Amino acid sequence: MNKIIIFQLSIISVLASISTGVSALETMSEDEMGRVSGRDGVTLNLESSTGIQADQIRWVMDEGSTGPSYENAIHLGKAGNLDDSFRLIPIGVDGAATTDLLDISVAIDAFTNSDNRSGLAIDATWDRMRAQFGSLSVSDDTRSFGAAAFDSAGRFAMIGDGGLFNASTNNARLILNVGNVDASDSNPSNWEINDPGLLFYRMGAAGSTEIQLANFGLLFDMHEGTIGIDNDGIFLQSAPASRTDLNLTFDIYANEANTAAGSFQKTSESIPMLFFGWRGGLDDVGLRLRPQGTWIADNSFTGGLTTSLGFDLADDFQFVIGEAKPEVAGDQKQSYLEFTQPVSLPSTLDPGRKDVEFGYITLDAISAGQGVGGICYGGGNTFGITAGSCSSSTGGLLPVQVIDVPASNSGLALIAREWGLHAYSSNVSYRDGAGPAAGLDVNEGWALIYTLGDISSNVYLYPQTGGGITMDVVTAIQTIGGADAKGRPDLSRWENGTHLMIGDTEVTHPTDTDVQGLAIGLVGSDLIFAANDLSVGLSLFNGLSLSSNEVRLQLRGMFAGGDIPYMKYPIYGSYIDMNFEFDEFVFKLLPALSGDYINFGGFLSFANLSGGFSNSTGGGHGHDDGSYISFAEPNFNKLNVDLRLADITGDIEIPGDVVGGGGKIDLLSATAESDDRPKLRIQTNMKIGALATKPGGGAGDALQIGRVEFGGQNLGTIVVPAGQVRAALTLKQQ
Repeated sequence: MNKIIIFQLSIISVLASISTGVSALETMSEDEMGRVSGRDGVTLNLESSTGIQADQIRWVMDEGSTGPSYENAIHLGKAGNLDDSFRLIPIGVDGAATTDLLDISVAIDAFTNSDNRSGLAIDATWDRMRAQFGSLSVSDDTRSFGAAAFDSAGRFAMIGDGGLFNASTNNARLILNVGNVDASDSNPSNWEINDPGLLFYRMGAAGSTEIQLANFGLLFDMHEGTIGIDNDGIFLQSAPASRTDLNLTFDIYANEANTAAGSFQKTSESIPMLFFGWRGGLDDVGLRLRPQGTWIADNSFTGGLTTSLGFDLADDFQFVIGEAKPEVAGDQKQSYLEFTQPVSLPSTLDPGRKDVEFGYITLDAISAGQGVGGICYGGGNTFGITAGSCSSSTGGLLPVQVIDVPASNSGLALIAREWGLHAYSSNVSYRDGAGPAAGLDVNEGWALIYTLGDISSNVYLYPQTGGGITMDVVTAIQTIGGADAKGRPDLSRWENGTHLMIGDTEVTHPTDTDVQGLAIGLVGSDLIFAANDLSVGLSLFNGLSLSSNEVRLQLRGMFAGGDIPYMKYPIYGSYIDMNFEFDEFVFKLLPALSGDYINFGGFLSFANLSGGFSNSTGGGHGHDDGSYISFAEPNFNKLNVDLRLADITGDIEIPGDVVGGGGKIDLLSATAESDDRPKLRIQTNMKIGALATKPGGGAGDALQIGRVEFGGQNLGTIVVPAGQVRAALTLKQQ
């Protein structure tokens, strides 16, 4: 049974921290009484000038287990240290101190609805407060993932129909509103966050570099549906033809000039990096919470929590990304992109499929050597089944491989199975920071297609001494489906596929009304990312960095074009297969000191990992050809007829720091451009071979293509002792 246990917390100390302003039974005013029909309830109000503190909160998952000695508890806070404890305290804007009280109000009301059914409502609101902890660990308090604080005001309301968890009716409502998001406007672009939240995270001690999510707004409002409990757990299902509002938007900031005294505060030194999020309507929302964790063997589970979630995207749903800028005269002055007007991939082979599916998401605590088995690359992965071997999901067209990286230490497990994204945006809008009155906004009918057919992932996260994260990762994003007798992709590879494409949605067909545009890119793709002991860093000069000595990244798919969304008239170019294996992998994402763009950098040492870390079948995680690039005929029966650059070794460096010099991603606003047109510019500076500098110092190794092959015949070797490549890609309105 899952438990939440609070240690080092006495009832007396809690009561002492609560002011005498608590009102257990609050009398409603005459005006408030006039707005209620047939209802009688109670309001509980908590006020405190100092807040509430618990030295440590423990979530024990497998207490008293007689099986293997699993590490089975998640610790929030650390006993014996006030700075590391868990606290709820009043807080001001941007993390500043305040004289306001901690104020939490919970109203409980019984009523009879219009259908003469009894109901029960719980409505909780809170003024701006901070939830803070100085340590998040797994069983062992000497290692920590770091510290975090979350400042917010908001509301949680659950209005039951025929009871609080009645599974037989669908007139219940659920509201979670963090930041007091106002979604009353019919256009999600005009939704407002009235009291934005602010999330801080750091790995080290107070004063170390922080990631800050500012202007945070989270709204989930299921207007009508079912909230119930059954033998499998708690479930939620929106009513047919009803709407659910979703808003999850935030600005990403980096605090590069922090001090211990300024910890968990957003100041003028905080550097804006990125505006990001989703907002709009959802249809057919289904959510389930199951009290089970990872699996030991088939149909045998540890304690933990597993969630399933699926929904369709409403017509007004949008994905937004762009600049994060400080507010100026009440206007955020952000220039950003809205990807709108979602279109679903056809689902003739699976009519019940939803646009977005998170089949299973499991959170659990694990110990060294524990795991759920490998990921089957080229085959299917089912929740609760250990992949000891692979069964092809492509009719044998593509090779299969079990890739398993078991847990190397105690930590957290995040397990994903049966995920998918089966819709894409068909329009992009540019919103200039000068506002609509400036006339610089742009609407374009082109599609950004990044559908994800089937996602399976094992992620094991390990806390570090002094704070930090190391992880083992295996993630496969795949396409399910085969080909016909002539080697052409069958319909399922389009309907259930991973596609990475761009398209023009203003192209029409003279006779076929199903044609809603044309697109080009990788169709029916597969991607695998595997990393052993991937270290995550957060520091002043390296930004957010990832580094590992064993990484594999493979992307394969058909380069093709055709009509969307049905792909009735495809044109195939070439089957492309790129497999990169690294014995040294570094990637950095850094803010620019000016806050106008994002820097990136890294170091890549190509290698052959075929004899590297083992999987459950005893083989390596690499490929016989090591790192390679292949261009084959656009026919699944002839993939061995290819031009292949095999056994690639050597070093490439992309210099990266806060002043640039390596890679740069920059959204150039129309306001700042002389032609009044926005642009997206991506620049990179790559140093190859001896011009590259290894992370530990010293010149890089020459870049070498060990074999140039055509149809399996070796044509020779290519060596690049040293070199430098500068490239820039600019996307702009025609």
